[in-house]
Amino acid sequence: MFITISDYERIREVTDDSWKGKNPEVIDRLMENLKSAKVLPPGNISGNIVTMNSCVMLKNVSTGQQADITVTYPHDADNMQRKVSVFSPIGSALLGCQVGDIVSWKVPHGLGKFQIVKIKYQPEAAGDYHL
Repeated sequence: MFITISDYERIREVTDDSWKGKNPEVIDRLMENLKSAKVLPPGNISGNIVTMNSCVMLKNVSTGQQADITVTYPHDADNMQRKVSVFSPIGSALLGCQVGDIVSWKVPHGLGKFQIVKIKYQPEAAGDYHL
């Protein structure tokens, strides 16, 4: 897993009891992953890595259906706009992965597998270090 210094610090800042109570297993797993993550300055992270506020195109491995998802901080999550919290199963699975990776999370009918087809927007690649 790769993550920027700023994403790492902000995620740690917003991890408090109010969010942890909503998805404790997901948040605990995310925090464990962060402990072993390679933390990089924003200007040094590859453009093919999913960072916070990245918009990624996913393909369902079994159906071929595609969807765009943006990984956000909890307060910016909005299902109608396909913005998922990093504290959700989807967001935590995507953060730090790269184009071509296959990620999975629970879906209504079991375990869904999704391939990261491309990153449509990554703040660091666009020079938007303030997000």
